[in-house]
Amino acid sequence: MLTDNLCMGCMRELGEEKVCPHCGLHADFVQESPLLPLRTVINDRYIIGKAISSGGDGVTYIAWDRERNVAVAVREFLPLEHITREFGERAITVKKDSSLVVHDGIMAFLELWRKIARLRDLSALKPVIDIVTENNTAYSVSEYIESITLRDFLLKSRTGYLGWDQAKTLLMPVLSTLATMHEAGIYHLGISPNTLLLGRDGKLRLTGFMISDARLTNTDYNAELIKGYVPYEQYDPNGKVGAWSDVYAFTAVVYRTLIGSTPDDSSERVVNDKLLIPAKFAEVLPAYLVSAIHNGLQLQPEDRIRTIDDLREQLSGSPSTMATNKIKYEAPIEDAPKKQEQPVTTEDEEAERKRREKLRREQERKQEQTKTLFITFGICVAIGLVVLGGWLFATHEKAQKDNTTPTEDVSLVSVPNFAGQSYTRISTDEVQNQRFKITAKYEYNNKVDVGYIISQSIEEGQQVPYGTELVLTVSKGTEYIDIPDVSGKDYTDAEKTLTDAGFVVKKVEKSNDGTHQAGKVIASTPSAGTSAERGSEVYLQVWGAAPTTTSASTTKSSSNFGIDIPRISDLF
Repeated sequence: MLTDNLCMGCMRELGEEKVCPHCGLHADFVQESPLLPLRTVINDRYIIGKAISSGGDGVTYIAWDRERNVAVAVREFLPLEHITREFGERAITVKKDSSLVVHDGIMAFLELWRKIARLRDLSALKPVIDIVTENNTAYSVSEYIESITLRDFLLKSRTGYLGWDQAKTLLMPVLSTLATMHEAGIYHLGISPNTLLLGRDGKLRLTGFMISDARLTNTDYNAELIKGYVPYEQYDPNGKVGAWSDVYAFTAVVYRTLIGSTPDDSSERVVNDKLLIPAKFAEVLPAYLVSAIHNGLQLQPEDRIRTIDDLREQLSGSPSTMATNKIKYEAPIEDAPKKQEQPVTTEDEEAERKRREKLRREQERKQEQTKTLFITFGICVAIGLVVLGGWLFATHEKAQKDNTTPTEDVSLVSVPNFAGQSYTRISTDEVQNQRFKITAKYEYNNKVDVGYIISQSIEEGQQVPYGTELVLTVSKGTEYIDIPDVSGKDYTDAEKTLTDAGFVVKKVEKSNDGTHQAGKVIASTPSAGTSAERGSEVYLQVWGAAPTTTSASTTKSSSNFGIDIPRISDLF
């Protein structure tokens, strides 16, 4: 497909128009630095379009995959407080004193997206297609799915909120994905209606992934935090994040979806907690659901629901959970009916006042400790620098006076073992670039992570002259191949096509009522047009042999996998 006439805002055909009829972007639109210029090509494959979101650790662009001829989403590691990029340039320039922050950030970015790539089969995630290191930074490439945010969907709905029957159809599948993410060591720390996207298929997908430092205060990044959905431990310099942090954020999303307003932010609640469920909602929502929201929005992690599995149980109202909650919790309800009210005694009010006062004092104590720690650290660093300077001076003087010490032959350098190390780190290492002329060649490898070195052209320990060319073989990661469309073909031909492409074929026969030709392929799993790892299994559904007798009638069935979402087709 020719790409000259593609709109860089939506990747649809622009034709001879100057203004895109689909998204309204003008053909002469210029993307300002430090964002990548429009039509920049990444990895000789992805044509960069307009930025669609930014913040935290980088920028996300819509892009065009010219190998598969589809739109994709490209996330660029681009911490704006630590880098610059001249207008029209591709490579970033790291600001003075930010080298270590950017290096560690790139490593964390690559590690995060490698983990997400391994979870490509989860229904509430957009599959990761590729991970690239280029332009002194890193990129992740994911499927682009036409969608709107849950926030926009709720705002465009008639009431601004949903009933529980409709909300749970949307939200509950996301919990399964979150639980698996947590098992893989991935904590989102930014779940909100802005990071949940609703596709045309009626499914919610979780987006907005960033390295953890970009979701925390008191780090080297400008934290990307959405008020109302952030647990207090992400504000607290001494706070510890984990599964319970995503529990808080997801419960806040449930609250917004059902109540129609954003919960009070945890930074405000820690001083004056007034979060209530209005009576008009408490009267119609199941008691177990009100209790689950209350338990999921507890300020202190130790008081909160701890895992996604526990949250799912409480939102589902399992009998054991309901019995436990009846003893432990009673959710606050604003102006609730008399039968739901619990008397509040003066002793209770006094205890609550003391608890909040204790919490405030504890926060002040933590802040004072942090301040003292920074001052002590600064003094230690200053003393260390003075001592180090004295030692270096003494060493230099001794070397100048000692004329009998033989001079080391520095015309040769020993080649270290680079295998298993990050190519980004090695290629940007000033010392190694002085010793060797480092070049790279790339190849697929399913045992070595993307961007890491597989082998080197000169063996470890060899003595070579300074400036010798050293070729490092760098992993492109697992090779993913598009699954060809073999539907309608005979099984033998289809099997050969897929085997030649690099897949292992498995046959699944489907019952034949006599109206279909035996041996014909119906469909494949994964489906045609999607990407799968080379060497992975593809299941072919094939019509089995026709029965010897036919039934008097054929029963027709249909399935409706849609959900009852108000006028979703009008929202795109």
